[in-house]
Amino acid sequence: MADAHTAQEHTGPILDWLTSQPSADLDHEVRQLASYLEALYSPTIPTTQFERSIELFYIRGMRLAAELRRDTRHCELPLPEERLFRARSLAESLKRIAQGFERILLDAPLNKHRIGHARRNETAPGRALRLLSESYLILGQVGIDAEPLLWKLAYRLFLLSCNTDDTLQPVHNPSDTALSAFKQLLALTALEPQSLSAAELDWAAEYVGQLSNLIHVQNTPPASLDGPWHWLDPYGSGEPQACVRCAPPNDRPILFFSTAALARRTSDVLARYEQEPSDDELQAGEQFPSVAPFSLLTLLRQRWHTPSGRAQPRRRQDYKVEACIGLQAIWDTLRNPHEAEEAESVSEWVVTNESPGGYAIMRLQGRSRSLVPGIVVALRRDPSEPWSICIVRWLRSDVAEQVEIGLQMVSKSAIPVRVAFRGTDNRTLLRNALVLPVLPALRQHQAILAPAGTYASRRFTLISDVDRVYVAQCRLLTLDIQTSGLELFQFEIDPYPL
Repeated sequence: MADAHTAQEHTGPILDWLTSQPSADLDHEVRQLASYLEALYSPTIPTTQFERSIELFYIRGMRLAAELRRDTRHCELPLPEERLFRARSLAESLKRIAQGFERILLDAPLNKHRIGHARRNETAPGRALRLLSESYLILGQVGIDAEPLLWKLAYRLFLLSCNTDDTLQPVHNPSDTALSAFKQLLALTALEPQSLSAAELDWAAEYVGQLSNLIHVQNTPPASLDGPWHWLDPYGSGEPQACVRCAPPNDRPILFFSTAALARRTSDVLARYEQEPSDDELQAGEQFPSVAPFSLLTLLRQRWHTPSGRAQPRRRQDYKVEACIGLQAIWDTLRNPHEAEEAESVSEWVVTNESPGGYAIMRLQGRSRSLVPGIVVALRRDPSEPWSICIVRWLRSDVAEQVEIGLQMVSKSAIPVRVAFRGTDNRTLLRNALVLPVLPALRQHQAILAPAGTYASRRFTLISDVDRVYVAQCRLLTLDIQTSGLELFQFEIDPYPL
């Protein structure tokens, strides 16, 4: 009786909190979750109480993760210190709950006689892997790299869900299997989360959750490493890699997975929408106001079908540059170059590495506004040089108020213009845009860089008034890049204007 009374003293406050009404204050909830989780791991907590409590922590943690993801959708990097700490703390707590399920599974042979243990053993791997997916998403939304321990833990949980003949244990609900949860985590990493905005990543996670079973997983190398094959080193120190980007080691067991079927299904979804654009599923909704589902799905399909490789070497650098962020700010700066030095839109950054096709730059101090993947940034090393036009490929922010940006260079100069497309409602709207010159390594024609949603038909009017007024009717050739914030398409002067 004394032992039972002592156990009640230790677990009572934990259970009281777990069964209480959640607070509307996310910061408070995250702190409470970490505090009570720390108490649960005390050696004074009996094993039976630990097992019962960890399931309640799972419910509380998943609910809190969903709320934090929704709250982060509208955030831009870099985050203030308190928000970054909150995300990091919750991600760590979710990982610790997953480790609690692993502890139950490892303890299973000694406790098979315990009532209810068989059911917990059956669902524990899937729940733990879903916790790791949430942890990975939360870190990805705020631009933090997941630590290698997450992938080692995920693989151990995957193995613990398998029988001795490498088949999964049967579960009551097929969607509750560990394999499905493990595939969802693998599908998410193939998206390159740091190249998506917080809202886009959250939307993609909901989409992946419905189709993750299409991921193919195997322990043996595929016949060819070309295409959408990825590999995970269960005993290494990194996240999964695309085979075309980095060759897998051949001196130890490696897990391989393919996203080909996921890309094919996404192609079918896009094709149906093109035939019947009224499909509400791919329309921008109130929950994700900054997400263009059709454009995003097009990008996801590309990632799953043709993972990006690294064809160009990178060199470490350390020199300062001026950066102008945002299409409208760049347009204004190019039209009024003498005002650029005094413009608030121009800030100082440091180039940390460089390749023929782009840069990685870092802002060491000072607040940077409106930073999301897919926007345009102009760089120059000296005021006497022209602005190089780049697109943000990824964002990383491991430290509060500090952000690192990966840039893809699309032009070494630009001209501010206005373009006008005739829309389906027969109205014409002038949009500010940039003309990019021919760049033999990238394109054989001039290109237009314009806000997302500008492209509406094959023909458009171009107006320039930098030195003199120039008007031309043009014809769109190819749509090369499309993000949630911009479009880049090649064009030519129409030889037969209407």
